[in-house]
Amino acid sequence: MSEKRMRALTVLLMAALLMGMAPSALAAGFKAVVKSKEMKVYSQDSGHELIGIVPMDETVTVKAYSGDAALISYNGHTGVARVSDMAAVTSGSASETASQQAVSGDSATVVTTKAAKVYRKASAKSDYVTVKKGTKLKLLSVNGKYAKVKRGGTVGYIRTGSLSANGTDQQVAAENTVSTGSEDVQKYDRKAVVTTRQCRVYARPSTSSDYVSVEKGAKLTLLATKGSCAMVERNGKVGYMDKADLTEDAESSAVRTADNAADSKVDLSGNNEQIVFKFLTKTMGYNTAAACGVMANIKYESGYKPTSGGDRGSSYGIVQWHLGRKTRLQDWCSANGFDYTTLEGQLYYLAYELKNRYPAVHKRLLAVSNDEQGAYDAGYDFCYNFEAPANRAGQSVTRGNYARETLWNRYKT
Repeated sequence: MSEKRMRALTVLLMAALLMGMAPSALAAGFKAVVKSKEMKVYSQDSGHELIGIVPMDETVTVKAYSGDAALISYNGHTGVARVSDMAAVTSGSASETASQQAVSGDSATVVTTKAAKVYRKASAKSDYVTVKKGTKLKLLSVNGKYAKVKRGGTVGYIRTGSLSANGTDQQVAAENTVSTGSEDVQKYDRKAVVTTRQCRVYARPSTSSDYVSVEKGAKLTLLATKGSCAMVERNGKVGYMDKADLTEDAESSAVRTADNAADSKVDLSGNNEQIVFKFLTKTMGYNTAAACGVMANIKYESGYKPTSGGDRGSSYGIVQWHLGRKTRLQDWCSANGFDYTTLEGQLYYLAYELKNRYPAVHKRLLAVSNDEQGAYDAGYDFCYNFEAPANRAGQSVTRGNYARETLWNRYKT
């Protein structure tokens, strides 16, 4: 889009906001992540001068948008940016509302098979109330080992193993199937998918409606399916397409893998250093040298303490996730039934992040030689390419040496 057109759009956007007559295209109050290498932010004033740049992968709040102009806030500052430079992140209530409006049928009724806890959040660490065996609940969605349920107008989360469908002994499925006549509507809790070819996304579930074309490999969020039709979301907009043109994204696969691993539990015996070593070798599949390299970095970043904070509160956890990475840690753990403040939750997110956001680092860690040189190489590489601290090269040498001279001697067999 030209700068001239951008200025015109921002004038329209700000005029609508100031007059309190925002058009229906405006939406407010959701998070978005910067997908461009950098996103330019312009002043709200009539001059619309450039006031800053937000780097890739940072998270901003979209306060309103119209066309390709969005009013955003970031680190306490507000300005106007291009919608095309961002991608909406999980906004549960919005997607649920869209799903309810677009997919007919009532929520399924489920019954507790035993006295069970209903949590305020999808985490065993959150507040809860206990319900007795045989309690009827409305099932809204399922994500991993937690089901989102409703009772008397109150929404909560319960372990799927404590539920049965319609009073039978069948365990609740991973997706909620709702009967609507001759075909079933299948609802998904924001499943990540990609297109297998260039195809069309329609404004309504009809090929006669308006459509936009999306490229092969486009990332979408699957909300529901009915027959051969899939309801999807992209950049905050809901549309419809042929479900045969979709396949599961690597992110969904990683989430499911983490859920399955969580069901088998992390071995939490021993001190934090020993727990990390067992996770890296048994769950991640790294050899001893690679595990020592990662552990050297965790030692220097946090001393294996999951609640460790840094950078005046902008960094957190065992590897000091910073700013947008910290937000992604919190969002992923919340969506997958983990407490982000725990060592368990952070280890599973680290596994997800390495496989999906740092696949080259993950691949090299899997390939290092299982000897003292491999320990050094893993420590150096993880620091330089994953942590990227100040004095990057010097810190990488220090951590490589610690992996080789201390941890390798401690854990080699």
